[in-house]
Amino acid sequence: MKVIIDLIEDIRSAINNDKDFSLRVMGLKEDENAQFVPSWQSDLCSYKLDQKAKKLFIFLGQEEAINLGVFLDVLNVLENEEMMYEVNISYTKEGGRINSSLLGFGESLPEKKYLLFVEG
Repeated sequence: MKVIIDLIEDIRSAINNDKDFSLRVMGLKEDENAQFVPSWQSDLCSYKLDQKAKKLFIFLGQEEAINLGVFLDVLNVLENEEMMYEVNISYTKEGGRINSSLLGFGESLPEKKYLLFVEG
């Protein structure tokens, strides 16, 4: 389980808060050698902080990808308690809604993409 403060800290260390990066999700599948390999990639287009569930939901979509600078501005003003909310990626697959916890983070420096990894 990754929480908001984990995400902020990784962005700070991995890409030095470069606000020109887009935010994407990459699905990873486990192969026969127990290694995770990429299976799909998509833009993350919107987000919602759910106070009741204590989660940050980030949604896939067809709209323009979330600009990391704008997203960081929102995250950096959260209360300390909210920084501990779990980060989830939410998307539709085969007609059902999936809310997936993060496996980890990464970046593609040449493409200026910051990646969130989920199982899928």
